[in-house]
Amino acid sequence: MNDSPIAINRGGSFTIDEARQVLPIIKKITAEYCQVVDQQIARLESLDVKQTDLICNLEDQAHELVCQWHEKVRKLGGVPKGLWLVDFDSGNGYFCWKYPEPDILYWHAYTDGFSGRIPVDERPMVSKKQKEFVDVQSQQSY
Repeated sequence: MNDSPIAINRGGSFTIDEARQVLPIIKKITAEYCQVVDQQIARLESLDVKQTDLICNLEDQAHELVCQWHEKVRKLGGVPKGLWLVDFDSGNGYFCWKYPEPDILYWHAYTDGFSGRIPVDERPMVSKKQKEFVDVQSQQSY
């Protein structure tokens, strides 16, 4: 495993190894936020519908927690795509992780989304030479 520091406000694409290096931090953050939000939801479900002020307050708190989680994931280079769902740009699609999966096990094309996930080892590969060609082509103006 690579012992280099984790970049904050990271952008760009990830290799599977780079995404897996960041994942333990994202898993920990996600587990903490998920637990608190689940507690908020349980509390909301126990309230009488007439307690509108308290309900609104708890809903706002839950929303703020999810927004904080999104921001932390983005700072680590992940792309939050839903509740407890994180994508990592691979350069030709996304490595995809959903809490509480144990690892990054799936990949999907940019246009496919969650329903198009396939196992990481079945994803289409782009060789370094092809990637360099694509990068050069995208930088040229016509």
